[in-house]
Amino acid sequence: MKKFDVYGVCNPLVDLLSHVPDSFLKKLGIQKNIMHLITLEQQQELLFALAEEQISVEIAAGGSGANSMIGISQLGGTSAFSGKIGRDEHGKLYREKLEALGVSDCLAEGEGATGSSLILVSEDGARTMNTFLGMSQELMNPDIDPDIIQSSKYLYLTGYLWDTESQKKAVLNALDEAKKREIKVALSLSDPFCVTRHKEDFINLLKGYASMVFCNQEEAFTLLDTEITQKAVETLSDWTETAALTIGAYGALISHQGETCYIDPLPVRVEDTTGAGDAFAAGFLYGMTHDLSPLDSGRIGATLAAAVIGQTGPRYLGNARKLIQEKLGIIL
Repeated sequence: MKKFDVYGVCNPLVDLLSHVPDSFLKKLGIQKNIMHLITLEQQQELLFALAEEQISVEIAAGGSGANSMIGISQLGGTSAFSGKIGRDEHGKLYREKLEALGVSDCLAEGEGATGSSLILVSEDGARTMNTFLGMSQELMNPDIDPDIIQSSKYLYLTGYLWDTESQKKAVLNALDEAKKREIKVALSLSDPFCVTRHKEDFINLLKGYASMVFCNQEEAFTLLDTEITQKAVETLSDWTETAALTIGAYGALISHQGETCYIDPLPVRVEDTTGAGDAFAAGFLYGMTHDLSPLDSGRIGATLAAAVIGQTGPRYLGNARKLIQEKLGIIL
């Protein structure tokens, strides 16, 4: 019996969350609704601009992969998380928050600043991430534990890990370990920004290693040079055992072993889209590692994602197990 349902590896980032008018983004020339990689100095300049406008900032432990591992824990699953933090106050805070949220801490440390992401949430709920990777970009082979890979049903990786040579080498080493140990790999494409920069690498990962892929429509279209949703699903399902493609307010499509099902959207008032894709991945991975059907796994993912969208912050703030029972009648 495996100790962990999922072992996640991603950039551990302290989330700095702020609600801003579109005029703030326009004033500073920031392109909306994507992830920008910036320096610590640039991030501090943005924080200063927020302070000048008297716009508040909330702080939480985050990062895409960690959000998904926390979501799995909230649903009653077991998860572990690796990444690299600094030996600083942000790193200490991150470790404490992760453990308090029920995720097994497999974090590595280095001499430098812990990464952080300044997430600017617009009036329509769209999130624009301004990310300083910090020590997370120094991830190395020893920072991903092969014994934890062996102890897990899935190794979960995100496209955000493809930004430095050190990270790429560590991830490829982990992928080879997973293949050698016959551990399934799930990959999130993460962001259109990532896909554009690493298209060829991502295609090779999907063809050579991944059993499961998570992406939204824009990411899939960018990767596959198509604007036909069904064609995107068919191509991804040719490359992987399971493809989960979310289509925003129109729900999601799940292809598993050649069979495709549609996940109905849930009505929700959009407050903040931060973490929606991470929540969907958490719910789907929980279901698939607990012998639920792809349809029910997708319904759990969609329900958790809708709950996250309807509140501020990257993770559901209530009782996730109760939410699923009340909304879907599924007892976890």
